[in-house]
Amino acid sequence: MLPFMLSFTRRLFGASLALLAALALGWTSTAHADAGHDHGEAHAAPATALPRFAATSEDFELVGVLQGQHLSLYLDRAPDNSPVDGAQITLEVNGTAVPVQAHGTGEYEATLPQPLPEGEHAIAATVVAGAQSDLLAAALDLHGDEAAHAEAAAPAWRKALPWAAGLAALMAAIAIALVATQRARRTTAAGGAA
Repeated sequence: MLPFMLSFTRRLFGASLALLAALALGWTSTAHADAGHDHGEAHAAPATALPRFAATSEDFELVGVLQGQHLSLYLDRAPDNSPVDGAQITLEVNGTAVPVQAHGTGEYEATLPQPLPEGEHAIAATVVAGAQSDLLAAALDLHGDEAAHAEAAAPAWRKALPWAAGLAALMAAIAIALVATQRARRTTAAGGAA
Protein backbone atom coordinates (compact mmCIF):
# COMPACT_ATOMS: atom_id res chain seq x y z
CA MET A 1 0.00 0.00 0.00
CA LEU A 2 2.89 2.33 0.76
CA PRO A 3 4.37 2.39 -2.79
CA PHE A 4 0.92 3.25 -4.17
CA MET A 5 0.62 6.24 -1.78
CA LEU A 6 4.09 7.43 -2.67
CA SER A 7 3.32 7.17 -6.41
CA PHE A 8 -0.03 8.94 -5.96
CA THR A 9 1.55 11.73 -3.90
CA ARG A 10 4.27 12.29 -6.50
CA ARG A 11 1.70 12.44 -9.31
CA LEU A 12 -0.43 14.89 -7.33
CA PHE A 13 2.63 17.04 -6.61
CA GLY A 14 3.58 17.01 -10.32
CA ALA A 15 0.03 17.95 -11.34
CA SER A 16 0.07 20.82 -8.82
CA LEU A 17 3.33 22.12 -10.28
CA ALA A 18 1.85 21.94 -13.79
CA LEU A 19 -1.24 23.81 -12.57
CA LEU A 20 0.97 26.47 -10.96
CA ALA A 21 2.91 26.90 -14.21
CA ALA A 22 -0.32 27.20 -16.22
CA LEU A 23 -1.69 29.75 -13.74
CA ALA A 24 1.52 31.78 -13.94
CA LEU A 25 1.45 31.77 -17.75
CA GLY A 26 -2.23 32.71 -17.84
CA TRP A 27 -1.70 35.50 -15.32
CA THR A 28 1.16 37.09 -17.26
CA SER A 29 -0.77 36.95 -20.54
CA THR A 30 -3.40 39.29 -19.09
CA ALA A 31 -0.92 42.15 -18.73
CA HIS A 32 -2.12 45.52 -19.96
CA ALA A 33 -0.80 46.93 -23.22
CA ASP A 34 1.60 49.85 -23.13
CA ALA A 35 1.41 52.75 -25.56
CA GLY A 36 1.99 51.43 -29.06
CA HIS A 37 1.12 47.84 -28.16
CA ASP A 38 -2.21 46.16 -28.73
CA HIS A 39 -3.09 42.83 -27.19
CA GLY A 40 -6.52 42.78 -28.82
CA GLU A 41 -10.01 42.77 -27.39
CA ALA A 42 -9.67 39.38 -25.68
CA HIS A 43 -7.31 40.78 -23.05
CA ALA A 44 -8.85 44.24 -22.63
CA ALA A 45 -9.71 45.26 -19.08
CA PRO A 46 -13.42 45.58 -18.43
CA ALA A 47 -14.55 49.15 -18.88
CA THR A 48 -16.60 50.87 -16.26
CA ALA A 49 -19.16 53.48 -17.19
CA LEU A 50 -18.43 57.03 -16.11
CA PRO A 51 -21.21 58.94 -14.35
CA ARG A 52 -23.49 60.68 -16.86
CA PHE A 53 -26.74 62.52 -17.29
CA ALA A 54 -29.08 63.11 -20.22
CA ALA A 55 -31.57 65.95 -20.69
CA THR A 56 -33.97 66.16 -23.65
CA SER A 57 -36.57 68.54 -25.01
CA GLU A 58 -38.43 68.85 -28.32
CA ASP A 59 -35.46 70.63 -29.87
CA PHE A 60 -32.30 69.43 -28.08
CA GLU A 61 -30.61 66.45 -26.44
CA LEU A 62 -27.78 67.18 -24.00
CA VAL A 63 -25.60 64.41 -22.58
CA GLY A 64 -22.96 65.07 -19.94
CA VAL A 65 -20.17 62.68 -18.93
CA LEU A 66 -18.29 63.36 -15.70
CA GLN A 67 -14.68 62.29 -15.20
CA GLY A 68 -13.33 63.70 -11.96
CA GLN A 69 -14.02 67.44 -12.19
CA HIS A 70 -14.10 67.45 -16.01
CA LEU A 71 -17.55 67.44 -17.63
CA SER A 72 -17.82 66.60 -21.35
CA LEU A 73 -21.09 67.78 -22.92
CA TYR A 74 -22.61 66.54 -26.19
CA LEU A 75 -25.43 68.60 -27.74
CA ASP A 76 -27.60 67.23 -30.58
CA ARG A 77 -30.84 68.25 -32.26
CA ALA A 78 -33.59 65.98 -30.95
CA PRO A 79 -35.49 65.43 -34.26
CA ASP A 80 -32.52 64.14 -36.30
CA ASN A 81 -29.70 63.60 -33.74
CA SER A 82 -27.36 65.97 -35.65
CA PRO A 83 -24.70 67.78 -33.59
CA VAL A 84 -25.38 71.41 -32.67
CA ASP A 85 -22.41 73.63 -33.46
CA GLY A 86 -21.85 77.10 -32.01
CA ALA A 87 -24.49 76.94 -29.29
CA GLN A 88 -24.29 78.97 -26.11
CA ILE A 89 -24.79 76.75 -23.06
CA THR A 90 -25.32 78.14 -19.58
CA LEU A 91 -24.87 75.31 -17.10
CA GLU A 92 -25.77 75.11 -13.41
CA VAL A 93 -24.82 72.22 -11.14
CA ASN A 94 -26.73 72.27 -7.84
CA GLY A 95 -27.56 75.93 -8.50
CA THR A 96 -23.92 76.96 -9.07
CA ALA A 97 -23.00 78.35 -12.50
CA VAL A 98 -20.28 76.44 -14.33
CA PRO A 99 -18.62 78.01 -17.42
CA VAL A 100 -18.96 76.00 -20.64
CA GLN A 101 -16.66 76.23 -23.66
CA ALA A 102 -17.11 74.84 -27.17
CA HIS A 103 -14.69 72.03 -27.90
CA GLY A 104 -15.74 70.71 -31.31
CA THR A 105 -18.80 70.14 -33.45
CA GLY A 106 -21.56 69.38 -30.96
CA GLU A 107 -19.00 68.99 -28.16
CA TYR A 108 -18.56 71.27 -25.17
CA GLU A 109 -16.50 71.15 -21.97
CA ALA A 110 -16.85 72.40 -18.42
CA THR A 111 -14.66 72.11 -15.34
CA LEU A 112 -16.33 71.89 -11.94
CA PRO A 113 -14.81 74.09 -9.22
CA GLN A 114 -14.58 71.08 -6.87
CA PRO A 115 -15.31 67.35 -7.01
CA LEU A 116 -18.94 66.40 -6.47
CA PRO A 117 -19.70 64.30 -3.38
CA GLU A 118 -21.64 61.06 -3.61
CA GLY A 119 -25.37 61.61 -4.12
CA GLU A 120 -27.79 63.06 -6.64
CA HIS A 121 -26.98 66.44 -8.20
CA ALA A 122 -29.36 68.79 -10.03
CA ILE A 123 -28.29 69.85 -13.53
CA ALA A 124 -29.90 72.75 -15.39
CA ALA A 125 -28.78 73.95 -18.83
CA THR A 126 -30.01 76.84 -20.95
CA VAL A 127 -29.23 76.23 -24.61
CA VAL A 128 -29.32 79.00 -27.24
CA ALA A 129 -28.60 77.90 -30.82
CA GLY A 130 -29.51 80.44 -33.48
CA ALA A 131 -33.20 81.31 -33.12
CA GLN A 132 -33.90 78.31 -30.85
CA SER A 133 -33.52 78.29 -27.10
CA ASP A 134 -34.52 75.82 -24.42
CA LEU A 135 -34.13 75.01 -20.74
CA LEU A 136 -33.04 71.42 -20.03
CA ALA A 137 -33.00 69.71 -16.63
CA ALA A 138 -31.50 66.40 -15.44
CA ALA A 139 -30.01 64.68 -12.41
CA LEU A 140 -26.49 63.32 -12.09
CA ASP A 141 -26.39 60.27 -9.80
CA LEU A 142 -23.05 59.45 -8.15
CA HIS A 143 -24.16 56.57 -5.91
CA GLY A 144 -21.90 53.51 -5.66
CA ASP A 145 -19.70 54.23 -8.69
CA GLU A 146 -16.57 54.60 -6.56
CA ALA A 147 -16.53 50.89 -5.58
CA ALA A 148 -16.82 49.80 -9.23
CA HIS A 149 -14.00 52.15 -10.26
CA ALA A 150 -11.79 50.93 -7.40
CA GLU A 151 -12.37 47.27 -8.39
CA ALA A 152 -11.56 47.99 -12.03
CA ALA A 153 -8.41 49.86 -11.04
CA ALA A 154 -7.09 47.00 -8.86
CA PRO A 155 -3.86 45.52 -10.23
CA ALA A 156 -4.00 42.07 -11.81
CA TRP A 157 -1.78 40.51 -9.14
CA ARG A 158 -4.23 41.58 -6.43
CA LYS A 159 -7.11 39.89 -8.24
CA ALA A 160 -5.07 36.65 -8.58
CA LEU A 161 -3.88 36.67 -4.95
CA PRO A 162 -6.67 34.42 -3.55
CA TRP A 163 -6.00 31.80 -6.23
CA ALA A 164 -2.26 31.90 -5.60
CA ALA A 165 -2.76 31.59 -1.84
CA GLY A 166 -5.05 28.58 -2.31
CA LEU A 167 -2.58 26.92 -4.66
CA ALA A 168 0.29 27.56 -2.24
CA ALA A 169 -1.72 25.95 0.59
CA LEU A 170 -2.46 22.92 -1.62
CA MET A 171 1.20 22.54 -2.54
CA ALA A 172 2.23 22.81 1.13
CA ALA A 173 -0.26 20.06 2.06
CA ILE A 174 1.10 17.84 -0.72
CA ALA A 175 4.68 18.47 0.38
CA ILE A 176 3.80 17.54 3.98
CA ALA A 177 2.08 14.35 2.77
CA LEU A 178 5.11 13.49 0.63
CA VAL A 179 7.53 13.94 3.56
CA ALA A 180 5.27 11.90 5.87
CA THR A 181 5.04 9.12 3.28
CA GLN A 182 8.82 9.02 2.84
CA ARG A 183 9.34 8.87 6.63
CA ALA A 184 6.82 6.06 6.92
CA ARG A 185 8.61 4.21 4.11
CA ARG A 186 11.99 4.59 5.85
CA THR A 187 10.49 3.45 9.17
CA THR A 188 8.95 0.39 7.51
CA ALA A 189 12.23 -0.38 5.69
CA ALA A 190 14.24 0.05 8.91
CA GLY A 191 11.77 -2.13 10.87
CA GLY A 192 11.89 -4.90 8.26
CA ALA A 193 15.72 -4.92 8.24
CA ALA A 194 15.98 -5.36 12.02
